[in-house]
Amino acid sequence: MHVHDLKFTAQPLICFLVLHRSIRVPLIIRDPRMKDEKKGTTNDAFALNIDLAPTILAAAGLPAPDKMMGSDITPLYLSPTATEWRDEFFYEHPIISNKHYIPASEALVRKDYKYMYWPNYGYEQLFNLKADPGELDDIFNSTDPDVVKIKKDMKERFELLKNLVKSEGIVKV
Repeated sequence: MHVHDLKFTAQPLICFLVLHRSIRVPLIIRDPRMKDEKKGTTNDAFALNIDLAPTILAAAGLPAPDKMMGSDITPLYLSPTATEWRDEFFYEHPIISNKHYIPASEALVRKDYKYMYWPNYGYEQLFNLKADPGELDDIFNSTDPDVVKIKKDMKERFELLKNLVKSEGIVKV
């Protein structure tokens, strides 16, 4: 079974799917504090919607509440040196109206691999984003030892992040 077999990639609301072309949205920043050499540059760091509120609060000189997920992204473009930043993120989207049109989806996304879980179908997928940026070749069932190890690692990390997000714990990434 492949994600395309579930018959929802042709739906007009494809933007709700966890496919890379749906979740990678450009973020354009104009900040008067930005140095000229940074203006017009790009950065492939994972900036998420949960980072916007802490960034705005920081720009206003206010601290983000401890329970607020996300991080101030200004070090990514204001710091003169490389900033340590997240190299993965947990993604989830609930069912909207009907699972046959927009099914629930969850994922652990990294720059090189993506582990996806479709809870309504109990279906898992794994994609090598470097070799397969279009996410057409599901390698979840591969017996290659390297892929098996990556899959095990990603599933464990996925569960950890999923449980943390759904808990009352403080999530700082």
